[in-house]
Amino acid sequence: MNFPTNPMYGAGIPNEQLLKGTTGVALKYTDGMILVADRRASAGTFVASKHAKKLHKLNEYTGMGIAGLVSDAQTLIDVMKSELRLYELENGFDPSVKVAASLLATIIHGGFRRYTPWWVQLLVGGVDRRGSHVYVLDPSGSLSEEDYIAIGSGTLLAMGVLEASWKPDLTKAKAKEIGINALKMAIGRDTATGNGIDGLIFSVKEKAPEEFKIDL
Repeated sequence: MNFPTNPMYGAGIPNEQLLKGTTGVALKYTDGMILVADRRASAGTFVASKHAKKLHKLNEYTGMGIAGLVSDAQTLIDVMKSELRLYELENGFDPSVKVAASLLATIIHGGFRRYTPWWVQLLVGGVDRRGSHVYVLDPSGSLSEEDYIAIGSGTLLAMGVLEASWKPDLTKAKAKEIGINALKMAIGRDTATGNGIDGLIFSVKEKAPEEFKIDL
């Protein structure tokens, strides 16, 4: 078979040429949780996209943030939306955030055990009858529930802001401010992070998530 001359095609694509998403943050507040992410996708040192969508609603109560290989993440988003809808139809009620996160962990771990890992780092968060939840997953399928966490290339920068600022009794406004400041820190120092900020806010008091966007 003759492959195109463009090195982006065919087997053996150099790792630095693959499209990658970068920094995301999740944190709880008193009545809910917030997902925040930048908009830049990189291919090595090249800014491949200034409009990458890294936050996705899986349903009205659960969201997902992505970092890592974009193609893997997009596939997992489609699979999760379908699986959670099937769960709702079969059981007659919405899956909890933990059910969604555990399902995603099982899918990722299955690929890891078959030596075909999903090259992603993911956030799953939302609200249910037990309150607000934030989960983080790595390419092996490990699952951890946190009060706040960051993923992607700007993790260390964003975590510094979260560690210094997060408290258990945050208001929505204060939590939003902290999430934005964490992303701004990553944008200021990490070249793979940038081009604006997107956010999703899930609240136990609201029936649908609130979205916000900041152009930088």
